[in-house]
Amino acid sequence: MGKSERTFYLLLKALKIKKPLASLSRIPGLKAISRQFLGPENADITFIPVNERLEVPPGVTAPISIIERFIDAAGFHVIAHHCMCRKTLGCKDHNIDFGCIFMGDAARDIHPSVARPVSKKEALEHLHMAAEQGLVSSIGKFRLDAFALGLKDHDRLMSICHCCPCCCLYGMVPYAAREFQNMVVPLDGIRIEVTDECRGCGTCAGVCIFKQATLVDGQCVIGADCKRCGRCAMSCPNNAIRVIVEDPGCIDRCVERLRSRVDLTLPYAPGGRLNAASMESVKGECSHEATTGSRDVDRAREKG
Repeated sequence: MGKSERTFYLLLKALKIKKPLASLSRIPGLKAISRQFLGPENADITFIPVNERLEVPPGVTAPISIIERFIDAAGFHVIAHHCMCRKTLGCKDHNIDFGCIFMGDAARDIHPSVARPVSKKEALEHLHMAAEQGLVSSIGKFRLDAFALGLKDHDRLMSICHCCPCCCLYGMVPYAAREFQNMVVPLDGIRIEVTDECRGCGTCAGVCIFKQATLVDGQCVIGADCKRCGRCAMSCPNNAIRVIVEDPGCIDRCVERLRSRVDLTLPYAPGGRLNAASMESVKGECSHEATTGSRDVDRAREKG
């Protein structure tokens, strides 16, 4: 069983100094330690733009389908009772009780004082409520989550966070060593465009946690390291920023990349033994991917 809520939030007090802590990763002697949590195999996150004005080619699913597909594939889901970042930092602008989704077999060990089990339907409803509340969702593997939750099997835990601009943990990214700034991987087929409607109000700069929206000569300029979360477009009072899906293939590429980081297909019971019920679940989930699914199930039988 993972850490209780009390212990969990004691650890999260470090969020209050997230920027200085991230800066420590620039010190040569601390980089090796940082890689254990922030290196590409341990931290691989993508933000999903959900702006209602998102421009998607006809017949192409919106990027939020990336998260929907993983929710559908996972055999176990929980929703945290609170947002760890907003509760720790005392958020005044967004709902503290709107928590993250954690998925995968490792999530079974999350302490009940921290999160509650939910169905796939509930997880999907929670995801769509995030956008309605002006939050931007991210998905991926983040070993620090597993560490804070007291979970050993970080390779079987996927995190879906619903981030606000004032409290998000990933606001540490611009202050980390350059190699660790890449732990947030942008959707490579998305383009952010500032139009002539920009009035230079600066709202975009105020909400960009990655410091990539700045004002130059009274106009918004998007930086080269933009993570394409779309928060700037969501917040722009003049609708002057466009989020355009130029390459629909980016959705499948993102799914494949994250699938290589987190194993959601082979749920195990406590002690490492494969549940009989879980085996049937795996068979069903993999039926549409017969070749890959068969190999996974065979490997599971060998382990059992």
